[in-house]
Amino acid sequence: MYFTYTFCLFVGLLVSAPWYLIRSRKYIATIKSRFGFPNIPSLRQSIWVHAVSVGEVRAVQKLLRSLRLQYPERPLILSTITPTGQQLALETAGLADHVFYFPFDFPGAIRRTLTLVDPELIIIAETEIWPNFLRACRQKNIPVVMVNGRISDRSLPRYRWIRRWLKLVLNDYSVLGMQSEQDRERIESLGAERSKVHVFGNLKYDSSSSGTSPDSGLALLLKQSRPLWIAASTTSVGTASPTNEEELVLASFATLRQRHPDLKLLIAPRHPERFDVVERLVEARGFRCLRRTALNGAGSFNDVLLLDTIGELAASFAFASVVFMGGTLVPRGGHNILEPAAAARAIVFGPHMENFREISSLFLNADAAIQVSNSDELASAVDRLLTNAATADAMGKEARRIVEHNHGATDRVMSFLQASAATTGTRA
Repeated sequence: MYFTYTFCLFVGLLVSAPWYLIRSRKYIATIKSRFGFPNIPSLRQSIWVHAVSVGEVRAVQKLLRSLRLQYPERPLILSTITPTGQQLALETAGLADHVFYFPFDFPGAIRRTLTLVDPELIIIAETEIWPNFLRACRQKNIPVVMVNGRISDRSLPRYRWIRRWLKLVLNDYSVLGMQSEQDRERIESLGAERSKVHVFGNLKYDSSSSGTSPDSGLALLLKQSRPLWIAASTTSVGTASPTNEEELVLASFATLRQRHPDLKLLIAPRHPERFDVVERLVEARGFRCLRRTALNGAGSFNDVLLLDTIGELAASFAFASVVFMGGTLVPRGGHNILEPAAAARAIVFGPHMENFREISSLFLNADAAIQVSNSDELASAVDRLLTNAATADAMGKEARRIVEHNHGATDRVMSFLQASAATTGTRA
């Protein structure tokens, strides 16, 4: 089965690589690291944390700081898969000693990387399942700990198709740390050994309040742009004729402007490669679009500010009157609402929150967020919150209370690692 998996992975890489390289040259610079030649020195007894993209990098920030304090003598390294996650990791001062791209799941690339890194412990954020990597770590007696693991509604049926093999792969993990009891039950139903499965909670509650502030120029601009509606992590679906979530947001914005002529909109697309597309969508709607990277000391903007940078969105939520979380009006499974919640903002999201079902239900049941079905309902919900400041304020306060109440996953992970160091085989 491992041979079949590796062969399919190789064929998939050959087929997809030209498309990725044509679509974005940024992937070319990552190839060397992905084949097991990261630009880092040879290390000894490192602690390796892997986080796929921006959301996961943010989720493990407090964990990385805790590991640094607990094990100051160990090299601390961080790997990502996406360029945006890599950019955030590199730009966050003191986050790790070395940052590189996670290797392709080929035996040679894995062997070279493990030899160079010499990890004493590997921590993987969320449900990353790389069969060859996990098997190589088991063979080398390197403990691998999953944190923030979850099994989504969409993933569960797919995993069930390969349950017999997946059972072997999952049990190459030393510890499977899940977000909730439901996630525990699901991964055990897929064959994970019960003794290896633990519920630590969701690290994203701990990372949602970073205490960072935006650049002073951006902060002044946002402060003077009230009322401000932030549409965060907007995205699209489809390729030939994509459905752009920004078009739905802009339709709502046009309606809202009739009742709130001073309303400003900040759009933060999920993927950097769509910045130009979104700018054209804004202008096609007849709105003036100012890009964050073109501020040049501008003291205001008239209609729409396009946040075409990485790492500034979380700090911008503090200036919002209302926040809409993207990836929810189109079937993308939703995005994390904890950062605007930590900023005590009123939050609106669409029907597609499948990847955050537990969090969204918690917020809806506590009247800490509003769920809508389409752009008309979106405009109505935002209008209600802009009109009734007391309601918006109460929602924001309840949202922040939920975040504060659910803190602690990082501490539970650290306590477990310290208590089970001998069991997992790490000298850390």
